[in-house]
Amino acid sequence: VEDFCDEFAAGRSVVLGGNSIGGLIALTVAADAWGLGLGRARGVVLLNCAAGMNSKFLTSSSLVPLGFKIFFSVFFVIFDVLASIRPLAESALKNLATSETVTQVLKNIYVNKGAVDAELVDGILAPAADEGALDVFLNVLNGDPGTPPDEIFPLVRCPVHMIWGDTDTVTPLEGGAAIYGRYFKGLAEDPTLPNVKMSMVHAGHVPQDDNPQGVHAALLPWLAGLPDPQPAGGESAASE
Repeated sequence: VEDFCDEFAAGRSVVLGGNSIGGLIALTVAADAWGLGLGRARGVVLLNCAAGMNSKFLTSSSLVPLGFKIFFSVFFVIFDVLASIRPLAESALKNLATSETVTQVLKNIYVNKGAVDAELVDGILAPAADEGALDVFLNVLNGDPGTPPDEIFPLVRCPVHMIWGDTDTVTPLEGGAAIYGRYFKGLAEDPTLPNVKMSMVHAGHVPQDDNPQGVHAALLPWLAGLPDPQPAGGESAASE
């Protein structure tokens, strides 16, 4: 992401945005030396931000209760052993990478079922046919979950706008599975964090595609009102 911005927005500050894991990447870039020391990040947009690059954050995050950490630590040991069996992993990817499976998964996370069309499904399926797709698939599932949002957020020094689909079941804001949802919601409700905002739209886990009009209505006024970039030594969004 940093290299892309250096190539296509050389010398300019940028607004970083991402959905799900992409949101965590955008937040990480804003908190990195590139975003902080160089002052390149002017704002961050989190669209239903994920808590980890994969679900292994459940074994290490400080927000996850100890009992859950123990359970998921055992679970992922077994999972990694099974995933290391190549024929089993190949069979799993083959069964997942079908038009029927992808369509059903998407319809479960979209409010606007009409948005789940052949173009969207084919675009998701295409990479699964690439050489090396299985290795990428396994690396995503078995890799490092990355630094969790609660460790990154205090480092971010630019405004943050969280836009959330109100029916999302992948990264919910309420309920037993909302470990990080409650964290994000708490940041937006904290009166000491004026640079952190949350907007709700009627959508599932992919609001920018599920309800683009709603996302635009929340996003565009915020973009227009962004202040000039802060100097590298400015206060963090989570400490103002």
